Amino acid sequence: MTTSVKAFAQGKILESLYIQPAAALGCVVLTISAVLAMFVAVFGIYSDVISQFLTGIKIKYIVLALIVIVAIGWAVTLARALAASN
Repeated sequence: MTTSVKAFAQGKILESLYIQPAAALGCVVLTISAVLAMFVAVFGIYSDVISQFLTGIKIKYIVLALIVIVAIGWAVTLARALAASN
C-alpha cells in the first residue's frame, strides 16, 4: 500500500490504482474529504448536501464497503503475484 500511496502523491493515479486498488481508493476518499473540509474551513459554509449525505449513510454499510474494497484489492494483488510466479 505504501508504494500505491507514494504513486498517488506523485500524481500517478492510474499507476497507484494498478499497484493496489484499495489504497488508491482510500487516497481518493481522503482527498475528497480534505477538499470538502478545506471548503468548509475557508468559506464557513457547511452545505446541506454534505449533511444529508452523512446522515443517510449508516456506519455498518461503510465498514462493510471498506472490508469488501480491501478484500478485492488483496485478491487482485494476490492474483497478480500468482500470475507472475507462473
